[in-house]
Amino acid sequence: MRSPADAHWSEIGDGVLVRQSRAFWMNSGLLLDPEHAIVVDPGVLPSELDELRRVVRESRAREVTLFLTHAHWDHVLGRPWFPRARIVAHDRFAAEVRRERADIAREAADLATRHGEAWRAPFAPFAADEPMSGLRFARYGPWRAVFREAPGHSSSQLTLHLPDRGILFAADMLSDLEMPLLDGPVAPYRATLRDLAPLVEQGAIETVVPGHGAVAYGAGAARGRLERDLDYLDRLEAGAREARRAGLTLEQARERLAAMDYTGKDAAEWPTNGSHLENVAFAFEGAG
Repeated sequence: MRSPADAHWSEIGDGVLVRQSRAFWMNSGLLLDPEHAIVVDPGVLPSELDELRRVVRESRAREVTLFLTHAHWDHVLGRPWFPRARIVAHDRFAAEVRRERADIAREAADLATRHGEAWRAPFAPFAADEPMSGLRFARYGPWRAVFREAPGHSSSQLTLHLPDRGILFAADMLSDLEMPLLDGPVAPYRATLRDLAPLVEQGAIETVVPGHGAVAYGAGAARGRLERDLDYLDRLEAGAREARRAGLTLEQARERLAAMDYTGKDAAEWPTNGSHLENVAFAFEGAG
């Protein structure tokens, strides 16, 4: 299996392709085999979804599974392009997309407009055919899959590990563009990363596909991203606790911790300064 002749595509293993979007450097994964294809987080523009569907059709897979790593708006837009696919997602996925329906539709419309595209229909909520949480082992044709619950960024987040290939689809984690983005206290995100650490150390994970940004190739690169993100979380939590002990307000804590180093700080194309300040708020609240 060869990837299409396009700079947006990468072949990271036999039959395993990654396509990076023009929007947010978002990665979609295709696991292609005539027996069974798995589509991971298809997105994010209509023209790009057309291309992903075409490649899946050309594989002539007898069955297709759609795996959505979490319920954030940029990860859930591809369902209409694969209407017969069975959907794998977290137990909480359906409730979240129903709750966030209006925001998802608005974000999707704004994105398409910025890129000169349009959606054929507004976003409609849907549910998983295989809802899951915790740790789940599964097989789809030739693909042996391990799904792991991965809280910290989203309560509906799962990762997909292909142990036979040493590949991890890491959802919105382990990016070269951004630090960990919290949705609550630091501890759940740290625990998620620590659960992955033995797999990286033992060589079970050698290629990491983040939700956004460059693929990490090799055990050293995977380990580097894991250690970098754990270090950030430790420094963030320690700084928030010290701010609490010093009697600082949240705004004072933000001012103090703005000086921290982190991935994406002051970046020209995708600065993460605002996200870091949101993380400070979560860490500060959690330290109370």
